[in-house]
Amino acid sequence: MPELRIAPRVTSKRRGTAHIAGRTGLDCTVRDVSVHGARLSFHNPTILPRQFRLQFDEHDQRVTVVWQAGVLAGVRFQTPIKQFAQARRKRGWLWSRK
Repeated sequence: MPELRIAPRVTSKRRGTAHIAGRTGLDCTVRDVSVHGARLSFHNPTILPRQFRLQFDEHDQRVTVVWQAGVLAGVRFQTPIKQFAQARRKRGWLWSRK
C-alpha cells in the first residue's frame, strides 16, 4: 500500500500535554510527528473536542482532530512545524513477485 501522506513522519515517544478548555492538561505521548500533524496516544480512552492546544518539546500548537480510535488520535497542526520538514521517509525492501 503506497504512503499517501504529503509529508514524511518521524517516529517518536515525546511526552505531550493536551490542553482542553475546562479541564486540567491531559498527558499524552506523541507517537509520530510530521510537518503537518501527529499521532497521539492517551493513557485512557478520551473524548477529544474538535480543536485543542497541544504542547510537546518546545512546541505549543493549536490542533484539529482528524481521526480518533480508542486511546489513539490523529491531529493536524494549524501552523506547520518546520523542524520536521527535513525528516526522511523510512525505506523498506522492495521485493519482486514472480
